[in-house]
Amino acid sequence: MLRLTSITAIVRTIDPRLRTHQFHLAVAVSGALVVIAVEVERLGSIAEALGPAAKAGLTIFLAWAIAREIDPDQARTANLAAILAVAGWLLSGPDNLAALFMLLLATRITLRSTGLKPTLLDGLVFLPVAAFWAGRTVAGWMAALTLAYALARDHRLPDPASTRNLVAAFLSSTTAAGGVILSGGFGSGWADSGPLPLALMAAGIIAGLALPGYVPTSKTDYTGEILDFFRLRSARRTLLGGATLTVLAAGGAGGLSAIWAVLVAATLTARNLVPTFGPA
Repeated sequence: MLRLTSITAIVRTIDPRLRTHQFHLAVAVSGALVVIAVEVERLGSIAEALGPAAKAGLTIFLAWAIAREIDPDQARTANLAAILAVAGWLLSGPDNLAALFMLLLATRITLRSTGLKPTLLDGLVFLPVAAFWAGRTVAGWMAALTLAYALARDHRLPDPASTRNLVAAFLSSTTAAGGVILSGGFGSGWADSGPLPLALMAAGIIAGLALPGYVPTSKTDYTGEILDFFRLRSARRTLLGGATLTVLAAGGAGGLSAIWAVLVAATLTARNLVPTFGPA
């Protein structure tokens, strides 16, 4: 029987039997319901509100998943990030889901939380195709370049990936450029940001710079090895740098409010500035 890990090394599973995962799913559903209520008031139609609500649920999921990558020892960071992502959506509007997904993959590859190096199909098929899809917008393109950087960086971190990763990095950056060129994304211009999105971005960047490091004790999903300190540090830097460059390239600081929520949640948790809540 063909195992999933022989096809891809970047998939992490969700187990609804775990209390932390149950909490996250409850927050995602609750956030989507809140967005439905807000959008129905604005649009006057439940049917038209379902799309934004689904995107809000995905945003909350991605915030939670990214928080798991940059703070693997603290479940409450992911819990708080999911809740703050709801507030971020309400304050600054929808996030760019493609950009969030690219940054999730970049942090996961850099941290190597699955314990596995990218497979041949990951590097030559899945990731370049995902980068092309993300490259339909300038924000997605820049986030896809962050993914390409993560693939190249993976080759230089402890237990380095093979030189095949460098080929994957080149392919991903090329397909991302092809996506933004073919879609006319470069012609969309730079989007201005309101004061609230800018405030969220500033808070996220400050939190990311103030985030203290630690030697992780969590284990990888498939190999059971302890996560590496240098990889965790690199994953955090990749996320902060990639998100900042994405906003500088595309504007619209609110387009990555979930990232700022994650960084704020991680710093608040690390410095014990919030009470313990949710399942550990």
